[in-house]
Amino acid sequence: MQEIRVMNKAYNSGIKMQSLLGKKVRDSSGKEIGSVTEIRLDPATLNLDGIELDRGLFGTYTFIGRKYITSLTEEGVVLNMSPVMDYKGMKVFDSNGKEVGTVKAVQTERNTNNISAIVVGTGILKNDADDLVFSNSDVRGVGESIMLNVVV
Repeated sequence: MQEIRVMNKAYNSGIKMQSLLGKKVRDSSGKEIGSVTEIRLDPATLNLDGIELDRGLFGTYTFIGRKYITSLTEEGVVLNMSPVMDYKGMKVFDSNGKEVGTVKAVQTERNTNNISAIVVGTGILKNDADDLVFSNSDVRGVGESIMLNVVV
């Protein structure tokens, strides 16, 4: 094979994009959240723009921008965050430790991973009118559940 390049890197020092297809994508906690289906390059700069991933049988295809990617390796992709879409179904507790309900929906700031609000369902038999909406400033922390900094 003939090489034509203007850099001091060895030919095989990079990652072949095709080898990433189908590889696992993990969030910042190490949880597998999907697999790579496409790799997108910025046509103007030829730099990585982001990846598309398949979230599984009941998930959706999701685009993850470059700023959320920590590393690309032969093993897969590691992100520097957990997608807020994964918060759906999490239990929510107020600042006194009382269970408020379960996250029904997450509203984000445009196409970012920044929460603007969460919609919390307060029971199985209750309708949407009984849902509670909490802004980002009401959320103290997110782990296995969501803790609010307000009393409900």
